[in-house]
Amino acid sequence: MTMVITAISGNSVIITADKRITKSNGFGQSAVEVVSDDYKKIKIIKGKYIVSFTGRTDIAKKAFEFIDDKIDVIKNYIDPIIFFREAFKNGKTFFETNYPGIPPISVFFLGYINENKPKLYSFSSDDDYIGVEREAVIKMHSNNPEQEDLLTDETASFIGSKIAKQPLYYQFPQNLPKLYSEAIKRVDNIMIGNTTYSVLLTSSEIKEYEY
Repeated sequence: MTMVITAISGNSVIITADKRITKSNGFGQSAVEVVSDDYKKIKIIKGKYIVSFTGRTDIAKKAFEFIDDKIDVIKNYIDPIIFFREAFKNGKTFFETNYPGIPPISVFFLGYINENKPKLYSFSSDDDYIGVEREAVIKMHSNNPEQEDLLTDETASFIGSKIAKQPLYYQFPQNLPKLYSEAIKRVDNIMIGNTTYSVLLTSSEIKEYEY
């Protein structure tokens, strides 16, 4: 599972995610094993799109395979959202086929620039990835769903208080990845890592940050 913080800032889209991958050998926190703290959960596609996820890693891996195999046909779609929705559904179908009875929990985030305007969408397995346009999202999945809303609210408050103290500084999007990384590292949960990867997308460039 993971934590993702993403937002539109000025003419940019920013996504930050922790880099931890875990596996479960049963129930409860003691059954969770850390597999890696160096897995980049944000994918850069053709220098034009950025996609991240929370939830089942196997769903994301299969969705990313679909994207890699078929990205050249995205030009045939009136709306790129339709293409990415198909990719996410493909990942979910694969997971349901191979892991019957296990909830296919996943949320994807898509950022891109359209006519020099930043666009950000979230897609949830709960509604079969319809897609909702956003300005900012903090999303996490953990081994304790009851705490997720509380931790998400605390993270939003932390970010808001930091920005309120230095509003001019954080008007510059390149200063946000480090703040988002700090916010993620504050979360005390075995399924949320303390290493992060961020991507900042504008109409002219993509920048990557690791903390």
